Amino acid sequence: MSKRFQRATRTGVRLTERDLQIVWAVWEARYLTTQLVARLLFSPTTYSGCKERLRRLYDLRYLEKRRAHVNDPDIYYLGLYGRRHIAALGEWDQGTVDRAAGVAGGQAAGPSSLLMMDHDLTLAKLYVNARLECAGYGWAMRWRNTRLLELDKLGVQPDAWLEVGHGESNRAAYLEFTAAMPEEKELRGKIAGFEALWERAGTPTPVLWLTTTRHKRQALREATQKSGYRDCFLVGSIEDAGEMLTGEIWWWSEAPEGMVQWIKPSR
Repeated sequence: MSKRFQRATRTGVRLTERDLQIVWAVWEARYLTTQLVARLLFSPTTYSGCKERLRRLYDLRYLEKRRAHVNDPDIYYLGLYGRRHIAALGEWDQGTVDRAAGVAGGQAAGPSSLLMMDHDLTLAKLYVNARLECAGYGWAMRWRNTRLLELDKLGVQPDAWLEVGHGESNRAAYLEFTAAMPEEKELRGKIAGFEALWERAGTPTPVLWLTTTRHKRQALREATQKSGYRDCFLVGSIEDAGEMLTGEIWWWSEAPEGMVQWIKPSR
């Protein structure tokens, strides 16, 4: 077994506030790499400290790592004590936390699992982008990953949900990332799922839908334009996702002449 997956015995280790922030971030995002944790909670000059804290959390079983090849990055998900810590906070019971936390996976799981991991890590990057953007404006943010949403049995499977505490109000949205365009029937089914969800809820929650190329973005625009809820879909490019909350990166049916912001920061 590689040394990176061998645990050291540690005694007398006291978790810091930042350690618990790491555990919380891994819970929300479901998976995070060392680089993403460092970007979110450390500075470039403290990267070695980030690696050491992650190592301690791994040794103490607050975090686990997915199996990886030698040159692949470490991918962390919640370990036994991490799951217990999240459940102890009281928002979710232990069964829900155990079902929603990340899983071991790894190279032996096959090509489809690896593709899904790429998708999950893109969502993890979007999570970090959103957290950092919120931090820059002093906003609070809540995030529910795809597995938590699956347990909610919404009738449609969004990739994530986020809520931003914007001044005295909150703004919420579902998040979708499409790398490989689905068949027309599958895409129409996804849109219909959101429509049915909004009909039941009575109040539509917008969808921020990101994709990889101009051609795919145009295809998503055309598909969502056919919906009676077309003004609830905002379509953008993954290349612009560093400013997905406040940047003018979204195509919206109500503003056909230009791109719009999802949130306009108050001055």
